[in-house]
Amino acid sequence: MTFIIIKATPGLTTNETILNILKNCPQGLTVKELSKQLNRPISLIQTCLQLLVSCKKVRAKKVNTVNYYSLK
Repeated sequence: MTFIIIKATPGLTTNETILNILKNCPQGLTVKELSKQLNRPISLIQTCLQLLVSCKKVRAKKVNTVNYYSLK
């Protein structure tokens, strides 16, 4: 059995991409909207947003039952 090691592609990380998208959306976006734009799983987006919120780069605002994320 042969293993192929996959190397990371150069470019922005998911966290950096989320920050760039949120710069253009001052009203904020939901996890689902970010997931669609980035073509990444919701679980990955949630993990990245938790990190960004804890680093105080992003804030979460709850409207009814939906969280909207925007830059601080």
